[in-house]
Amino acid sequence: MKIRNILLVITAALCVVSCSKEDNLPTVAEIVGNYDGYTLANSTYFQNKCTDKETIAITENTDGSAKVSFKSTTWGDFMIDKAQISKTGDFYTLTGKGKASMGRGDKKSSYDCELSAKISSKTNAQI
Repeated sequence: MKIRNILLVITAALCVVSCSKEDNLPTVAEIVGNYDGYTLANSTYFQNKCTDKETIAITENTDGSAKVSFKSTTWGDFMIDKAQISKTGDFYTLTGKGKASMGRGDKKSSYDCELSAKISSKTNAQI
C-alpha cells in the first residue's frame, strides 16, 4: 500500500510540473511602440526605391498577438491585425497576414499582404 501511495504522489508531482507555464515566453509588450526608418522596395517596374521618414506602429492585442500598422504616403496603408511573436536569441520575430490598401487618389485597391519582422531594439529592426 505504501508503494501505491508513493507512486500516486510521484505521478501527481509529474503532472504539476508538466502543466506549468514557461516563464520565458516573449510578449508583444516588450516590442510595443513606433519604429521610424525607411522603406526599400522592388517591383517589376523599379528596383531599390527608397522612401524615408516612414513609421510602423506595433500595439498589443488583448489576446497577446500584435497589431502592426504602416501608413505611408508612398505605399499606402498596411494593417496586420493578429501577428504572432516568437523569440530566438536576441531577436523577436513577428509574422502575420493582413490587408494593404494601395493606389493613387481615390482609386485604391485592397491586397493581401504578409508581415515578417526581426526586431532586436527600436534602432535595430527589419520589418
